[in-house]
Amino acid sequence: MKYPIRMTLAVWSACCLLTAPLVAQQRPRVISNDDLRPAPAMHAARGQVSGPAAPVEEVQPLPGPLTLPDMVTARLLSFSRSVQSHGIYFEALDGSPVLSLNDGMMYNPASVTKVMTSLAALEALGVNYRYPTRVGYTGTMDWNTGTLMGDLVISGEYDPSFATESLFLIGERLREMGVRNIQGNIRIGAGVLLNMRSQPVVIGREILSTLDRTRWTPKTEAVWNAVRGVKAFSHLPTYQGITISPGNAIVDDYTTPRYPLIEYRSSPLLKILKSINAYSNNEMTHVVGARVGGPAGVRQYLIEKVGLAPQEVYLQTTSGLGQNAVTPRATVKVMRYAVNWLEKRKLSLGELLPIAGIDTGTLHRRFTSPDLVGTVIGKTGTLSSTSALAGILYTQKRGLLFFAILERGSPHSLRTLQEEIISMVAADSGGALPLALGSEMSPSLCEDAVVTESAAARTASTAR
Repeated sequence: MKYPIRMTLAVWSACCLLTAPLVAQQRPRVISNDDLRPAPAMHAARGQVSGPAAPVEEVQPLPGPLTLPDMVTARLLSFSRSVQSHGIYFEALDGSPVLSLNDGMMYNPASVTKVMTSLAALEALGVNYRYPTRVGYTGTMDWNTGTLMGDLVISGEYDPSFATESLFLIGERLREMGVRNIQGNIRIGAGVLLNMRSQPVVIGREILSTLDRTRWTPKTEAVWNAVRGVKAFSHLPTYQGITISPGNAIVDDYTTPRYPLIEYRSSPLLKILKSINAYSNNEMTHVVGARVGGPAGVRQYLIEKVGLAPQEVYLQTTSGLGQNAVTPRATVKVMRYAVNWLEKRKLSLGELLPIAGIDTGTLHRRFTSPDLVGTVIGKTGTLSSTSALAGILYTQKRGLLFFAILERGSPHSLRTLQEEIISMVAADSGGALPLALGSEMSPSLCEDAVVTESAAARTASTAR
């Protein structure tokens, strides 16, 4: 298969590269039928003769095996006084319900909302869509000396994955073209994000301190060392870059002619979304969601394309922050739609959502027991009083199961409960089967980025 403290994308990417293997969790104990049967009544000892004869107690027949709904309900009641705070729905590939509880009630899906936003973006932009960031210049370029007498101009289309390592690729591409020195400044145009920052002057300063090797900070050096093992940087044993003087960061005023140099194109959208969902990045999701009309646009997509009823979905945000609401049954419908949509394009859900126990991110340390690792592909959701999990589970007897568990309460304890429910369903279905054996998640969002020279780069405003 192919593939809450805020931090920058650059540091995030470095952390991904340096993450060490984590110790597997102990699998939660699954409640069995024997645990829920009442203990037989104690009988009088044989041979006791003193006192009046005790009445013979009628022997009650032992109850039959508990069904899956019985066992899950009993476990929920042992967890809380009411089952109303738990919305659960499991459905087989043929559409038959396997387990349902409050499946028509509205619950906050938290970051499971990101799956809905991801689907809307994929269908609107395409699996292989790449965000462009353009680099041009003002003034005159002398290709004989590699000197630009003017400013470097950067504009884009709000690439949420544009990060410090993207600048390494741009700097080296400029050097390969023959650019050595810029006698001017950095102009930041519209649509530029860098490490999810949007302030032009802040972005401009970081671009200066990355493109120009003489301006590197310890942080820049650390990011470079972290990404050197990534495929996209394997051909760069060292970073040389370019020099920029005086090197001020300014906002582009669009009053002077500019000429194209290169175009940076991000990794494909599907790979960006896989990382967004694995790490549940809210800010990046907001950027992606803005391209498809925000919360209203995503909801309209769910109604018109996925087929949800208007009354079973409400979205305030595209990331899952705030007050959103959906039913477990509708969430399963979204998961089924996602699997079918991807399958038509010869893709799998594991290329959009993280694989539990394998992929880094929010599911890395969950479902790590030998019989469950790699069997769940899904999306987590966490708020202060909400915990959600939705995705797919593959079983031996029932095959592929779609599921949604949306709950109100303490997220920490609810996560353990969710794993118990998954274990119960898997056991009742003959055991789980792995959907994936390994991860192909890239440690860098720039892994498959492309930097190309503009066709008119050497012909416009050139000093000869």
